[in-house]
Order: sequence, then structure tokens, then C-alpha cells
Amino acid sequence: MIESRDLAFEIQAAWVEPNQPAAVFEAAGRAFSKLVGFGLYTVTWIVPGGKEVERLHSTNTAVYPVGGRKPVTQDDYDTLVNQGKQPFLARTPAEFATFPDQAVIVSLGLGAVMNLPVIYAGAVLGTVNLLDREGAYEVAQLAPAMVLAQQILPAMLR
Repeated sequence: MIESRDLAFEIQAAWVEPNQPAAVFEAAGRAFSKLVGFGLYTVTWIVPGGKEVERLHSTNTAVYPVGGRKPVTQDDYDTLVNQGKQPFLARTPAEFATFPDQAVIVSLGLGAVMNLPVIYAGAVLGTVNLLDREGAYEVAQLAPAMVLAQQILPAMLR
């Protein structure tokens, strides 16, 4: 079994690469693929002011382009992830029905979502967003996935 610690070291090895932040995001993608798998992997950061998030990385740029933005809404998700600094897990489309792009996600054959906050100095800087087929993720995967998500911190500091 692959250990999240070993995968974290693989991401950290990308910290020294010159082509940042792409090198870190790509190394993290390889690590997440080994740890939990995904059909879509994106990274977003909270734009200064806290009213929008912007996509920094995407494995499907046709549908979710880098640079795309969406508003931060004051809802249960925001309370859990952005304020509570906790990961979000949805195993079925019904569990992420409040997402404004739920229909797009489902149309891509994706039915499970794992959003992992990246935290620094007590604040959420952004999230790693993993999506896969319905039922793909389990609660037990959240802690090791959070270990990997934190490894992209250097790429999130702007």
C-alpha cells in the first residue's frame, strides 16, 4: 500500500523545479492519482478580498480552464471548508446538489467530490478539488489526502 508520507516526499521533490507552480501541481496530481485516483483534478485559490476563487490548475482545461473564477458563496460548504478548515466529501451527486456546476460535473461522468483545503497561518488559501465516479471516495481517504494537499502550499503562496 502506498503511504501518503512517501507521496508527500514526491511532491516536495518538485519544490525545487524551476517551472513553478506547474511542477508542484503536476507532482501532486501524480500523487493523488496513486493515493485516491481522480477523473478531474483542479486547484483553486481564494482571490484577495475573499469574494472569489480562481482556478490555478486543471486536468480538463476545455471545461474548467485555468484562470476561471467563481464567487465564494456564504453556505454550508463555505462554513465547513473555508471557515472550518475541514475537507468536503460527497460520494453521490445528491450530496453536492448545491454546486452551481453540478450538472456539468455529472455530464463528465463524475459523481463524487473531495475538496481539500490548503491552510497556512490559520487561513485557507485555496483547495485541491478531486472528482471521480460516484462512490469513488471514502471518509478514510480524507486524512491521507489532506497530507498531500498541504504539500502544494509553496505553489499557493503568492
